Amino acid sequence: MSPLTPRPPATGPAADGDPSRSLDTDGSQPGRRPRLEPLLRRGVGVPGLFVAVYSAVGFSIYFALGVVADRGLGLTPLIFLAAGLMFVLTTLSYVEGGAMIRERGGSSSFARHAFNELIAFIAGWAILIDYLIVAALAAVSVPHYLSPISSELSSSDWQIAVAAGVIVAACALNVAGITGRGRERTLSVLALADILLQVAVIAVGALAVFHPDRLVDQVHLFTDPTLADIVYASVIAMLAYAGIEAAADLAPDIDVRPRDLKRIVSLGAVAVPLVYAGMAAIALMAVPVVAGPDGPQTALGEEYVRAPVLGVVSAYDPAWLSDAMRWIVALVAAPVLFWATTTAMLGVSRHIYTLAINRQIPSWLGKLNGRYATPHVAIALSGLIAIGLVIPTDVKLLAGFYAFGAMLAITIAHFSILRLRLTEPDAARPFRVPWNVSWRGARLPLPTIFAAVLSGLAFLSVLVLHDTARWVGGGWMVFGLVFYVIYRKLVEGTTLTRRVSVTERALTKQVPEVAYRSLLVPVFGSALDDDIVSTAGRLAAAEGDEGEPPRLALVYVVEVPLSVSLEAELPAEREAEARRALERARDVAEEYEDVVVSTETIRARKVGAGIVEAARRNEAEAIVIGGEPPTKIRGGATLGGIGAAKPAEIGAATEYVLKKASCQVLLTAPPEAPEAEPEPAAAD
Repeated sequence: MSPLTPRPPATGPAADGDPSRSLDTDGSQPGRRPRLEPLLRRGVGVPGLFVAVYSAVGFSIYFALGVVADRGLGLTPLIFLAAGLMFVLTTLSYVEGGAMIRERGGSSSFARHAFNELIAFIAGWAILIDYLIVAALAAVSVPHYLSPISSELSSSDWQIAVAAGVIVAACALNVAGITGRGRERTLSVLALADILLQVAVIAVGALAVFHPDRLVDQVHLFTDPTLADIVYASVIAMLAYAGIEAAADLAPDIDVRPRDLKRIVSLGAVAVPLVYAGMAAIALMAVPVVAGPDGPQTALGEEYVRAPVLGVVSAYDPAWLSDAMRWIVALVAAPVLFWATTTAMLGVSRHIYTLAINRQIPSWLGKLNGRYATPHVAIALSGLIAIGLVIPTDVKLLAGFYAFGAMLAITIAHFSILRLRLTEPDAARPFRVPWNVSWRGARLPLPTIFAAVLSGLAFLSVLVLHDTARWVGGGWMVFGLVFYVIYRKLVEGTTLTRRVSVTERALTKQVPEVAYRSLLVPVFGSALDDDIVSTAGRLAAAEGDEGEPPRLALVYVVEVPLSVSLEAELPAEREAEARRALERARDVAEEYEDVVVSTETIRARKVGAGIVEAARRNEAEAIVIGGEPPTKIRGGATLGGIGAAKPAEIGAATEYVLKKASCQVLLTAPPEAPEAEPEPAAAD
């Protein structure tokens, strides 16, 4: 919308502000373009995009290695390869869904389009706790990776203090919007350093501690480790690919050719699992499995469980090599893990914001900061929860919780891709999962079918094999579902499956200085109603004086011809149209706190006359109405006319209201309509 123009009964100045500017979906400042321009459009190429994606995934090896080795023992490298297969299959599904839908939200977004809001909420709620767990795991690992600087930092008291400080700093950066703007260079530097460090650990380890016999020395298949240990470690190994949802959030920012997209998928599918398996192999040669009082064990799952990579390089020989590698690991791992914490908190804030936009949680949780346009309430609450998860400093426990949410969300993602193949077989898909079979007129990908079954079984294994994760994860989901049902039924008054979304403007606290106690907004069931109602809502919400709350009257005027009585029963389709328009407008208006909203269907001979009369009866201080955009004609001339998004009568209605209203009229002008194609000249 263009600048809002207040108009008194005669004349009046234009407003200086622009309260109807749009908010970008990633929480950037109003009126600005999205913070990340399409990556390949800017020429970074396939390697550059791979680095950007790896930065969202590669950090988790720094805390996943220890918890997997704790149960997987000598089979840990093979377990990482098996988890790598699951990662590849999951990546295929996420890339197809992200390239097709191009929205943030990952599995939740896929479920919204494939199923309904209830399934989308289940996936979103599961991923929400996973973001918080990743933030806690990364933060609690930081003080342990800093131990080469000072061993005191890894002590019981200091590790909680440092981890809490990391989370607080991550929250502050997210509230200030620093993680969402201009972070590409920082990400690239950290991701490259991360990749080089992991390759260096493997290469140096192959020279310093290459003892392949140590990998199988204590392996007694199905005994040490047991079958249950192998299954559980395989599921926990998905923690190593914890950033897949964060990587999915890059979908709106990627503009690539299908050929390049396939190259990126192929590169990631091969490189990431091989690097992780290589790290695991070197780790168990450096810190091997040994006999213990309770059976075989490795220090990676005990002494070094919070900083396994540091434990690996500590075992290198000679001592000077070990010391040098410890410092290199500390200098790279600590900032990588700190940035992983900020990225996880960014994911939390975006996720809560998306849930609020889709009215799955109360809008106040997604409210945007007036200065930075970031969801500060969501970030602050998430930070408190993350600090609470840090306090036990139990990495193994957190890994189990993560597996619960990750397997549930990933399973929903796979089934969503399959359902979209059935319900939208002809939709544009820049990338398709290969190896398809025909079924009921659709092409279903075999890899996704296999992955859906495998991830579903993995989720069931978490329920069976991890008591704490079952009860805590189940409790988290039950709490979320009860909250969702109460909110949707009692507060929103809508069904559990219906999609009800509001414009991003409804979540901003940026309001214009002009405020009105009573406003009237005519709605027409057009695409511009949301913008106009949002503008009026902010004007009403800006009235901060105590006393009677501001009022916002939403009216839908039905024009009745002279041949029909004004009291005659309206056609059913007109009543339904009016009801839908007013319900939608009410959804938007009620996002503004302390504003009393009313709706009314009015019959009048002329729409403009009905609006003016309604304003008089409601004692409105101002009418907020949309003006028609100019229409381009052949030759470049411009005429006042009707835009494609508005019904034909609004042009005349606007003119009448501007002339006849006895109160101020606030005219919001929509964007200029695109230039019409020239008509071909007639043949002689």
